[in-house]
Amino acid sequence: RGFDPMELARMLDSGAVNALSAVPTLLRILLADPSVIGKAGKALRWLEIGSQPMTTKEKRGIRLMFPNARIVQHYGLTEASRGTFLQISDVSDDALDSVGRTVGLSEIDLSADGRIRIRGPHVARHRIDENGLHPLTDAEGWLQTNDLGHLRNGYLYFVGRADDLINCGGQKIVPDQLEDRIRERAGAGLEVAVAKVPDAQRGEGILVAVVGAQSETVRVKDIAAAALQEMGIAAGSALHVMAVKALPVTGTGKVQRRILADQFASLSLSAPAPTRAHSDQIDDVLSLFRHEFPGQDVQPDDTFESLGGDSLHYIQVSLDFEGRFGPLPDDWEKMTIASLQSLQSDTVPTIWRKLEVATLTRAFFMICIVALHTEAFIYSSNWGAAYFLVVLAGYSVARFQLPEILRSGSVMTLLGTIRFVAIPTILTDAFLELVSHKFELPSLVLVSNFQNPRNILGFTFYFIEIYIQLFLIAALLFSIPKVRSAFQARPMLCSILLFLAFVAVDRTIEANWDGNYNYHRTPWHYGWCFALGMVIATAKDLRAKLFALGMVIASVLAVWEFTSAAYYVAGGCALLIFVRYVIVPAPVKIILGEIAGASMFIYLCHYELLTVVTKKLGEPYPWLSLTLSIILGIIGAHVYIWLERTVLQLWRRHASGFAGKSDKGAPKSPAA
Repeated sequence: RGFDPMELARMLDSGAVNALSAVPTLLRILLADPSVIGKAGKALRWLEIGSQPMTTKEKRGIRLMFPNARIVQHYGLTEASRGTFLQISDVSDDALDSVGRTVGLSEIDLSADGRIRIRGPHVARHRIDENGLHPLTDAEGWLQTNDLGHLRNGYLYFVGRADDLINCGGQKIVPDQLEDRIRERAGAGLEVAVAKVPDAQRGEGILVAVVGAQSETVRVKDIAAAALQEMGIAAGSALHVMAVKALPVTGTGKVQRRILADQFASLSLSAPAPTRAHSDQIDDVLSLFRHEFPGQDVQPDDTFESLGGDSLHYIQVSLDFEGRFGPLPDDWEKMTIASLQSLQSDTVPTIWRKLEVATLTRAFFMICIVALHTEAFIYSSNWGAAYFLVVLAGYSVARFQLPEILRSGSVMTLLGTIRFVAIPTILTDAFLELVSHKFELPSLVLVSNFQNPRNILGFTFYFIEIYIQLFLIAALLFSIPKVRSAFQARPMLCSILLFLAFVAVDRTIEANWDGNYNYHRTPWHYGWCFALGMVIATAKDLRAKLFALGMVIASVLAVWEFTSAAYYVAGGCALLIFVRYVIVPAPVKIILGEIAGASMFIYLCHYELLTVVTKKLGEPYPWLSLTLSIILGIIGAHVYIWLERTVLQLWRRHASGFAGKSDKGAPKSPAA
């Protein structure tokens, strides 16, 4: 009936058996729950382990489970069985990671390219087929294996199969080592295997197959990316995770990686072909994501995070998804497209929707800013809304973009946000300067916030300039490997240190350069808000959330004391910390979502609309100006997104056509 841990425990306990011969795959089943064996493990006297390598941690676990057994691991091939031996029960911890050393007349050596060679009386000299005998050894009697390894103090350390080695953009990855790191992070109960698959950009990609439900792939992808990052490898889109019912293995328990690669290839072939940009052709989740992320190679195992989605994309995609397929589950941004597709059939249409507090507060505070400028209403005589929107920027980076930055080692997702914000701002400013004949270079290059606003002839969008500059600082910061490693290990502590660093830099600069002339419109003056948002996003448990709230209260009181601005900002932050979403009718979510998603475009047009209304109607009509700003901003956002999507799709189509023409008549390289 196969290997049954309960049966083994009963037989050990009754004295029916006292020896076991097993491959590591079976032993990992025992390590997942050592209590199944329990005290019965003391009855085992002999354990032989073969077939696959094991980690030092796993060997220690087996040694503890069977304290009275002589545990021997061996390494060898069918042609040279048991070339080395490691007595796990007695060997020092320093050698536990090895597969032992030779005994008797057997010998182990390494070839020039690091492959293991075996020689001795136990080595088969020939293989036989219908054509007769074929030599297996060279003239000196060495059997050349396809296994990679190294020797230290006479012990052989097995690295992996040379034909399984993954060459991902020039970086070599040994599947066995990656599997060990993934299991170490996830726990011994995880059944996982790594294989290589073709990748257009890097030559070979990394496939992680995990036994379990499709929902398990999200967690495993995070773990695998972190493990690769630890190995100094930023796999990015070359990392794929696939859920399987069982791992294909040989009769001796070795994983058949080639079969896994074939299964993944068949899944990719069965995926729907990319659809065009027309919304009426979006009929499944994959086509929706391809529509929302033009210019990218979107695959079923991608997630919103892995595609570089930010807070503005989050609102846009969630509204589009729910308008077509129904309510989204919590943390959908971490789920693969295939997982979201499988959940479609389980969603029941309802008028009630979950509205993210981040979306609600973004819409509310943007309305407050525009209302203040148009004088529709004064939400606070001390202001504060702009500071909270910077808090939201830091919160969104930590929540949506930082996981992908840490996984891939790339800051392209931050640069994508900068592009999305900077291009329409520059276009708007250029248009206004042309119409008004007031040319101002600092505004066009988005640095006018450093100037005295009284000296600016044309137009300035200083808040957006600060926003972009903070994202540039974040991109520079996270491009440093040591910074990424620190945030990977202690995200909240690092966010707190970033907060303190911004405060220190601001105080130091202000002590030597008085920023009163430009009303302190500098990124370092707003940096504490950005870092505070990251602290809020990384506060996961109650203790951390209470600490984050304490930081918020201390910060706002230090800046505004007991004023309305302090109450507004502290209240918004408290909602972010403790309330994930509120339940509202679907139309309310759509309206607030549209306002939040178009917040930048609303900001870009509201001053000009106020001027137009005043000139045309003779009076400012504050509420009309506010309403028109919101409506025009939403329209402008949709128009710009459509234009950007169209341009990116045309560019990708042109690039693909150019690459295809370049390939014609030219011999393909092995990498191709």
